[in-house]
Amino acid sequence: MRTQSGFTLIELVITVAVIATMSAIAVPNLLRWIDNHKLASAVSDLMLVMQHARIRAAKEHANVVITFDPDGDGDIDGNYLVFVDNGINPKTRWTREPDERIIHRGSMPQGIEMQEVSFAGGVPRTRFNTMGLPNGFGGHVYLRNPRNNYLGIHMNLNGNPRVVSSDSGEKGSWK
Repeated sequence: MRTQSGFTLIELVITVAVIATMSAIAVPNLLRWIDNHKLASAVSDLMLVMQHARIRAAKEHANVVITFDPDGDGDIDGNYLVFVDNGINPKTRWTREPDERIIHRGSMPQGIEMQEVSFAGGVPRTRFNTMGLPNGFGGHVYLRNPRNNYLGIHMNLNGNPRVVSSDSGEKGSWK
């Protein structure tokens, strides 16, 4: 007599059903985690860029500008650009001239958008002077992921950035 080994059809169907059920539970949680990780990573990257610009301004004794293009439809080829402003032409201060050195150029990860960018005077840019201090009274950058989770950066008048969050993304809800 031969002994047959293997799985029966019922055993295979039950195994596949269990795997399918576990996948249906795990995949949405994994996708939510990925979106939240992208948002946190984008905020962390922006924070480093701001700190780096501040340090470069003080170290090189130069004005360093960070210009943001929240919609990505401007002429900076990305969502933000950091450059050394030589200040030669006072009319184009804040705007990069061809001879001004680019320190960093960046874009938001796919699915992450800049909800709001506002610095001194309500403009989407800031500048660190030769002592590493920002112009005006600081400002903020607010980001949002596809699941409507919000993180941002507040920069105080000394140029120190800190991460903030909001449940709704509305003004006054950031903490």
